[in-house]
Amino acid sequence: MSANKANCLKCKHYYSTYDQRNPRGCRFYGFVSATFPTLVVKRETGSECMAFSERPKRESAKKDIDFNDPKLW
Repeated sequence: MSANKANCLKCKHYYSTYDQRNPRGCRFYGFVSATFPTLVVKRETGSECMAFSERPKRESAKKDIDFNDPKLW
């Protein structure tokens, strides 16, 4: 995968729906689909997704939790 290619799972506009037929959505373009939104944009426009914006990292994801620590139990 190239560095310039958009990855929906890392984009802040991507979301999952409860619709079984269309489980993936894009808030920027305002649609849901059965495939990843970047594939739909590429198929319909012929160019890569220009709305990709990387999701900010969460601080809690950076910490390693020691589940053997007795303070947690």
